[in-house]
Amino acid sequence: MTSKKSLITLIVALLAMVFVTSGCERSYAPAADGGKQAQATPTVNAESAFPGTMPADMDGVFESGAQTSTAIAIASGAPPVVSTISPEEASPSTAAEITSTPDSLAQDPTAEGTLPVIATNTTAPSIPPTASGPKPGTYTLQQGEFPYCIARRFNVNPNELLNLNGLTVEQARIYEPGLTLKIPQSSATFPAPRALNIHPVSYTTTRVMTLYGVACYFGDVDPNAISSSNTIPNLFNIPAGTTLNIP
Repeated sequence: MTSKKSLITLIVALLAMVFVTSGCERSYAPAADGGKQAQATPTVNAESAFPGTMPADMDGVFESGAQTSTAIAIASGAPPVVSTISPEEASPSTAAEITSTPDSLAQDPTAEGTLPVIATNTTAPSIPPTASGPKPGTYTLQQGEFPYCIARRFNVNPNELLNLNGLTVEQARIYEPGLTLKIPQSSATFPAPRALNIHPVSYTTTRVMTLYGVACYFGDVDPNAISSSNTIPNLFNIPAGTTLNIP
């Protein structure tokens, strides 16, 4: 009898162990509140839910970010949101901002024909007017001088000079050594530009000239100023090739 009781006890113990083991493998257990069952909390494997390697370019970064956000949504229990906007539905202004290129960058500054053009000032430098002394009442023309030259030198109105002396325009263009001119004393001046050629300058004569002819070549220069700046043996015979300093 004793051996039979021992055998029965062993069998009951084995059965009890089988039931206990099978109960532990259930995914959830009965709740203690009236028979309601509590669902098991889902788990996410972090190693498989997120990308394992870093992307090598920007496309990979965007793809990796999308995978990461999807994985986080799954882990939190929220459904993933998928964008349905197509490239055609994108804002035109946004597309223009992305694809537009500034003109300064679109052109190759080293390419032929695209180098910047530097403006060159081709205007002749302004000639400072020569200060004229007190206007004489009369002046006698020297060899190489003519009425218009005298109007420039003394800064008087040429028409007024001609009218005062009873000369025509044709006569004013002819130099007449020994002709005495009356010089206007009004405030009317010679119309700009008063100078005929740029000065100060170093000037070399191309033909035989007089000191007064050289002065008339520049228009508003006093012959006495030229004489003071140079050594001229003969004021009425300056050989060709002579270099003069014109003030």
